[in-house]
This record gives sequence, structure tokens and C-alpha cells, in this order.
Amino acid sequence: MILIAPDKFKGTLSAREAASVMADGFGGYQCLMAPMADGGEGTALALASRNPEDWEERDGYFVHKPSRMAAIDSSAWIGLRQAAEMGGVMHASSAPLGLKVREILEGGCGKVIIGIGGTGICDAGVGFLNALGADRLNSYADRLIGLSDVCAPLLSTDGGLDALTFAPQKGATEADLPVLRRRLIEAMRQWGGGRTSPFDGAGGGLGFALASAIGARCFKGAEYVLGNYGIDWSRIEVAITGEGCIDEQTLAGKAAHAVCEAAISRGIPAIAIGGCVRDGVEATSRPGLTIISAEQYKSSDTLTPDEAASRLRAAVSGARKIIESGATSRTDRPL
Repeated sequence: MILIAPDKFKGTLSAREAASVMADGFGGYQCLMAPMADGGEGTALALASRNPEDWEERDGYFVHKPSRMAAIDSSAWIGLRQAAEMGGVMHASSAPLGLKVREILEGGCGKVIIGIGGTGICDAGVGFLNALGADRLNSYADRLIGLSDVCAPLLSTDGGLDALTFAPQKGATEADLPVLRRRLIEAMRQWGGGRTSPFDGAGGGLGFALASAIGARCFKGAEYVLGNYGIDWSRIEVAITGEGCIDEQTLAGKAAHAVCEAAISRGIPAIAIGGCVRDGVEATSRPGLTIISAEQYKSSDTLTPDEAASRLRAAVSGARKIIESGATSRTDRPL
């Protein structure tokens, strides 16, 4: 059986659409489709891709009808577009997400899974906390789960990755960073209670609000989504994954990396297809992993979904030839 577990090809194909294109390219083989996400955009949809008949799409989120559990992407409520509408990162608040999550819980759902990544805010989740209700945060600890696309402290003590690292990508200037730092320090003092977690810096500090202020459980998004499919790895002969761009960040923990690691650690070969593949990535890859470029982003032209799908089909054809040539084969032990 072939596991087909791509992330989205951003701007062209959702993870579910990419998985469908890949599966079509392996006609005649038994395939298991497992569309992926890493805690950022598309996480709720990926969770709803297992037994989709059990899920109902509502106003910007999904509900698992048998369990009354909801899944929501923070990026859909406090993403870059919403932050811009609020006046940019210096003025944007995580409150809209808090209001929506509170509405979902009060509407009858017992638990909400939140994809933390892809926000346009950097308020340490303070708006989210106030919207939930500062006087009853403890009541949410067992009702919320956070899925993170990055592991980083709220503020680094050694100049490493933290919530401020991503602030310039959200529009913050050099002059803004000291102001944001003071706000994050104040949030830690007021809401943290001395607690920290590996996920605090995710989502502009939304991870801090969930894990440290509320005490909710948080997980690495890609690993959680992959585990959600309940894959019987003993039946998998090769794993196919992919995303829009394969680069050093991919190999440091994105969704495609999680799929490859899960496969290779079990002695199962993996093939990763990128819309583009950055120079030098192949040299940093590991035994058991084959990287293929779909060449979707070679030019500055914006591809339509149909054009992107066509190039992905060509790359899948190449992957199929590699498999059928015996260039990849299952090993008897983990590599």
C-alpha cells in the first residue's frame, strides 16, 4: 500500500486536492490518502479528512458530529488579512479567535482543537484570553488543544527563535520590535504564573495563551495530524508526501518532514515532491528519502490550480517510475 500524505501546495492546491492528484497518478495501486498540515493553515481541514462523513463544516470551522469536537484554524480568524484589517501587527488582537472559540463551546461542543500557526498577530494571545473570560480560564484547560507549527519560547534569552522572529513577516518594523518585546514581557508577567512551554512562541504568542496561561495541552501539529489517521504502518510499502516548497525548514519539522520521519524510522522509503526544491536540500536529506521537484515555481508566473496539478502529475509519474524500477525498497530495519 502507498501512503499519500502531502501538505498543501500553497496558492494552488489544498492538501486534499494534492492528495487526490497524487492518488490518480498511482492508479492500479492500493493507496491510503492522508492530507497533511502542521498546525497552520489547513489544519482543521486535514483533521476532517479522516472519515469526512463524520464531520460537518460550519462557519469557518469543522465539527466532528459523533464526539461534538470542533477543529478551527487560527489563521482563518486572525491571519494576515484579518490583522491588516485591524491596522497591522501593532494593533491586531487575537480576540476574534477567542470570541469564536467561546461561541463554539457555548454552542454545545465539548472540545476545540486549534491550529495555532499562520496568525498575523503578536499579542501573546492576550486578546484571546480576555475574550474567553479572564475569570474562568481554568475551565478551558481540558476543553482546548493547541496544534503548533513551531517550537519556540515566547521570548528567547539567547537570540534564538521566538515570537518576535516572525513579527517582521507580519509587518513589524525594527522600531516596532522593542515595543512588541515590552508587551510580551508584560503578558508573561500578568498571565504566565511562572509557567512556560515549548510552544509559547507559536502564532504570535497564541501558544503561550493556550499552553502556559490556560494550561491546555499542545502538540506538534504535523505529528498530531499524522497520528490522527491511525495508520497501520505494517501495510505501508512507500510513503509519498509533498508541499509547495521543500527547503531547509521542511527538513526541520514541517508536515512533509513528519511523514518522512515516520516512514523512514520504520524502514519504509519516502518520496517528497516539492512545487519547488531549494538548492542544496538534497545534500542535507537522509538515506531512504528521495526528493523530486514538480517545477511549479520556476518562473515568476502565477500558476492556476490546473497548471499546478498538471506539473504535479508529471512529478508523480517520475515517482512511480522510481518505485517500479526498484530504486526504493522497504528495508528490514529502520535506517
